[in-house]
Amino acid sequence: MLDFIFNRRDFLRVGSIGAGMTMAGFSDEVFAANAQSLNDKAVVWVWLGGGPTQFETFHAPKDTVPTEWRPVNGATHDSSTNITLGQDWYELSKHTAKLNVVNSFSHKDSSHRQGTHFMMTGHYNPERTTTSTAKYPSFGSLISSVYGTNHPRNGVPSYVKQGKIEGDEGAWLGGAYKPFDPSNKDNLKPRIEINRFNTRKDLLGALGSASKSIQGKSADSVGFYKGQAYDVILGSAKDAFATDQESETTKALYGSEKANDIGEQMILARRLVEYGTKFITLHYGGWDMHSNISKSLKGRVPPIDKAIAGFLQDVWDRGLNEKVLLVVTGEFGRTKINANSGRDHWPAITPMMMAGGNYQSGRTIGEADRSYSPIENPVGPLDLQATLFDHFGIDGAIQRTDMSGRPRYLLEGEAKVIL
Repeated sequence: MLDFIFNRRDFLRVGSIGAGMTMAGFSDEVFAANAQSLNDKAVVWVWLGGGPTQFETFHAPKDTVPTEWRPVNGATHDSSTNITLGQDWYELSKHTAKLNVVNSFSHKDSSHRQGTHFMMTGHYNPERTTTSTAKYPSFGSLISSVYGTNHPRNGVPSYVKQGKIEGDEGAWLGGAYKPFDPSNKDNLKPRIEINRFNTRKDLLGALGSASKSIQGKSADSVGFYKGQAYDVILGSAKDAFATDQESETTKALYGSEKANDIGEQMILARRLVEYGTKFITLHYGGWDMHSNISKSLKGRVPPIDKAIAGFLQDVWDRGLNEKVLLVVTGEFGRTKINANSGRDHWPAITPMMMAGGNYQSGRTIGEADRSYSPIENPVGPLDLQATLFDHFGIDGAIQRTDMSGRPRYLLEGEAKVIL
């Protein structure tokens, strides 16, 4: 943990915060030189780790299909939107008019690690070594590279994770673009009196001004890093993480009963959006249900159902719905019922639900056959990246330089917007 109780010699090295405090991502000279115009858009990415079943989540089939393809706990169909959800999603079923369900999202990898990397980066990586999953930057890292690692006014991190997801880091963009972990939020608070901190800051600034004319452009870059660090330490970034300020009514809406449960994580996501964070991930695992799927779903669905429904209600009530794009997905879908009353891996269809953004809602997009392979409007991970970029208004032809000095496009490959 970083300690801001400096002695005088330590404080003269405060500029190193800009280079070394990578857990909050301060190294961002590129953004200083060529910033994307700020907007108030954000993505909240809910990851159902383990491979969620499409049958019992957002793609429940009609009763006309054989039993092994039917949702084991029943389904709820909304005729106005043609969206059918698994019966356990009771709260979410009240919000189908806000949803877009993608029935034809597909890729071809049934490995948890590689499928997750594919979904988090938009790129398939056939290598199976543990380190190979860092080959491509995550969507959050790419977006952070466009907007800067921290909000320029309040210092809140642009990319925040709640739980590790395979492939969620910066890869060739560098470590500065990895997500900020809220468990480190106490590092955003100075541990000396603000007046003393400002006095030392002014002293460092005076010493830096004396040498700036000699050092030239490199001093400008260091000054940028220092400024970023000061903005975070002295700004309001820490307030974004203060979920204890939320009312009991709001906590009840999200179903939050204890610290860091999925309800509180969704509350934090909404707060971060309001403070200017661009990409927030949440990992709600436990979906690798190879046996007794009916019982597993009854235990796993209700908390996330309540949290997502509460988030949607809250976001719409606050008028944030066009600002926030919610994405709920996992690494792949599941097969028909197996001999153990469970479902096995099935990458031909990956469950996906989106809500919010400046898009028409209440739709089912694409179509799959009875075995859940796309037969109309097939889309995949790179199309998801194109959709995220469209939401933010990011030009995929923007380039960033990788760690070997090679310029690369942020969107590498042909893709279409899903929504």
